[in-house]
Amino acid sequence: MFLVGDIGGTNARFAIARTTDDQGIVISDFEKFNAQQFDRFDDTMNKFVEGIGVRPSLAVLAVAGPIHNGEVKLTNRSWQLNANDLSRSCRIDEVCLMNDFTAMAFSVTRIGDDSYIDLKQGKALDNAPMLVAGPGTGFGSCLLIPSNGEYHALACEGGHSLFVPRSDLDRAVLDILSRKHDAVSVERICGGGYLDELTAAIAEIHGVQTPALTPQEIIENGEAGDALCRDICQIRADVIISSLANMALVGGARGGIVVAGGVARHLSKFLTDKKTIERFAAVWPQGDFLQHIPIRLLVNPLAPLVGAAAHYLRYENNE
Repeated sequence: MFLVGDIGGTNARFAIARTTDDQGIVISDFEKFNAQQFDRFDDTMNKFVEGIGVRPSLAVLAVAGPIHNGEVKLTNRSWQLNANDLSRSCRIDEVCLMNDFTAMAFSVTRIGDDSYIDLKQGKALDNAPMLVAGPGTGFGSCLLIPSNGEYHALACEGGHSLFVPRSDLDRAVLDILSRKHDAVSVERICGGGYLDELTAAIAEIHGVQTPALTPQEIIENGEAGDALCRDICQIRADVIISSLANMALVGGARGGIVVAGGVARHLSKFLTDKKTIERFAAVWPQGDFLQHIPIRLLVNPLAPLVGAAAHYLRYENNE
């Protein structure tokens, strides 16, 4: 039994992981905390531990940011985590930190087909890299590289690549955001942490005041046909798919693509739009390279917790 966590810019999710006799992973005691309610991360983890009434000897945390020497500063929150400091402050013998999309990628090797929605049919090539990427508060990415019958994860920062406009709406949004930013990233269009800024840009294009709407209201209104909210949702979905094409070309991801992250799950109706999916292979002259790559949307919210446990068992515990 050990603690697993999925630590993002908006929420901190914790659970207990147990292994079965056949090396399966069972997740229980799941709980989600609003990160904005805690100044310090260790207060969040201690609250979870106190709630379950047991203090595990091991915590494996998937964190939204690059890991270096057991430390990480979250990309979209002020928290800075140090494995040794957390071990002391939370009275847990061992704390292991990993990139959140490394965990997300490893979940793909463990979860079943019922955790996905097919976005684009295709045929994955054997022994080719897989890409796992998508937006939550930010925009994470990871390559799964096959070797000797196993996959090895290579965490990337593809969400910080530049946003390349491909439609009139794309270009209008880029013009507005470029007034404040020298470089506009894919994450700034798709990531939940930048939704207010994107909403203001779309409202300016529509010639209306910026609406005071929650992320869920924007999606619900967009699905119902509201023009402004539909444009907000559609540009995010379009840019997700376009950026996946660019990442697939760079990483040679002909083994398939998994779109992950909380924002992607909520945009599922827009991601399945035929014109949006057609953006993926419309990259001249490499459309032939891309057109056979299958794309699936990961909709299991426990996936990164399963992946964190799987990664630890393989690499840290010499599974």
